[in-house]
Amino acid sequence: MIKERMKITLPPKVKDYLQAYMEEHNIRYPGDAISRICKEHEEAQKREEHSLEKVVEVVTQNIDDLLQKERLHMRDELYSLEKNIQRSTLNSINIVEDYGRRQRGKLFTSFFRGV
Repeated sequence: MIKERMKITLPPKVKDYLQAYMEEHNIRYPGDAISRICKEHEEAQKREEHSLEKVVEVVTQNIDDLLQKERLHMRDELYSLEKNIQRSTLNSINIVEDYGRRQRGKLFTSFFRGV
């Protein structure tokens, strides 16, 4: 790795943080500590981006699952409604046919009695 010498000015809080970081991680040079902090920051951003992508993926999958369940529920309800309409229509047709048979029976009976 190519290194480049730089002269930087830091606020006292940042300097104190950098020195504490160097002591904590046994780093001898401030440049190495700054490089390591930058690398950790970059990795943390990548993890955060990956985490957000994962959340979006999970939410999208949950929405897809809910839509699929709702579609199946609607399909079942429509099928049930269709069966009820068929049953009701057949019952109505049977009632009308029974009434027609009774009327024809009465007509034939009156016809034969009238003869």
